[in-house]
Amino acid sequence: MNIDNSHRLAAISTLFLLLSACGGGGTPVPPAGQAPAPAPAVPVAIDGQVVASFTAADGRTDQGRTATAFAYSEKVGDLPSAPTLSVSGNLLNVSSSFNNAGASTFGGVGIDIPLRDADRNQIQSGATKVQFSLASTGTNKTLKFKIKALGATPNGCVPAASVTVTATQTNYELALTDANFKLPDFCTGPTATNPALAGTLANIGALEVSDEAFPSSGSATVGIHVGSIAFAPKPAAPATAAVSITGPFSFEYGTGATGSALAESASAYTLTGNRTSATESWAATVAVLPLTATRDVSGWPALSINLASTSNSQVVVMLQSADAVDDGCFPSYVVTGLSATAATRVIPFSSFSLANNPDASCAASSATRPDTALALTRLKQFQIRELKGTAGLDAVSVVIGKPVLLSGQ
Repeated sequence: MNIDNSHRLAAISTLFLLLSACGGGGTPVPPAGQAPAPAPAVPVAIDGQVVASFTAADGRTDQGRTATAFAYSEKVGDLPSAPTLSVSGNLLNVSSSFNNAGASTFGGVGIDIPLRDADRNQIQSGATKVQFSLASTGTNKTLKFKIKALGATPNGCVPAASVTVTATQTNYELALTDANFKLPDFCTGPTATNPALAGTLANIGALEVSDEAFPSSGSATVGIHVGSIAFAPKPAAPATAAVSITGPFSFEYGTGATGSALAESASAYTLTGNRTSATESWAATVAVLPLTATRDVSGWPALSINLASTSNSQVVVMLQSADAVDDGCFPSYVVTGLSATAATRVIPFSSFSLANNPDASCAASSATRPDTALALTRLKQFQIRELKGTAGLDAVSVVIGKPVLLSGQ
């Protein structure tokens, strides 16, 4: 099998990565007669939890993952033309063409759309349907919609539904059932890495839309147009996942800042300490919450943290990565409006930045001073800094509720 993974996409200036065979892109399929039968699709409103939508010109989903295009054929001379990806009108588009001059028995062009960890949790919370916007302006009007487990072997053995569409962009809905999403006939059955639908949904990693109507001879055009994709019903509350914390501790800095302590109970961490009138405004008492293990949390859009303070109305929350020099220059977010009444704050990770660090000299990022995007891929610990500022009391008291959560909101 031959897979195209080396072309620059012409429609936009940004280079889109095309999946290689070992990366999970092209999914080999048998001749069309062996593919799953078309499943009924009824036009609907997309009202579920959106897991992929497209407005960015660089091909990234609004949820922060990058869609990629691929092409494959049985014989090298029949490889479809390099797929061209573009985004316009909130649609992800791919165009290509088939030319079967060497009697290949299968080939195809498609789009792979990775999902976030947060989306995986949303789907696990009880989704029964998938909703999507789809059209084809190519020769073929029956496309494949596939659901792939995280780490699935790229051999085409993933749950797939056939959807008959038109050239007009239309919303469709499919029940998440084995009758709709079947493993192709050429597969020997479900495996640990390529499970059937239930196992795939429990560990979903990506979605795929493809045109596999490779002509038995001659040529055909490909024009796939994908809009928003959602899973329904929408959960009553956003998915969350607790962050495992091990070995929390505290420290302080500044003239006269002493006695920092971090007491842990079943429900909270309580940061205390002392300052004097001579303590500088930049001085701080700090709680450090180390993750049990360095973790990639970039698949989550937000941090959910419960905070209260009787010593100051604001604290600085920082993201310290495993790559960062321990100099305090970490992506930061200033939480304001705190009081003695505990309140949960859901903070988008996109709101953290080095520019928000209280030390202005930290604004420039580097390999050892990573900004938010990189810090999220190797998160080591959180810091909660209570800076004295102009209003902080000398007796420090900050309560951080348990658990600290990653949020899908």
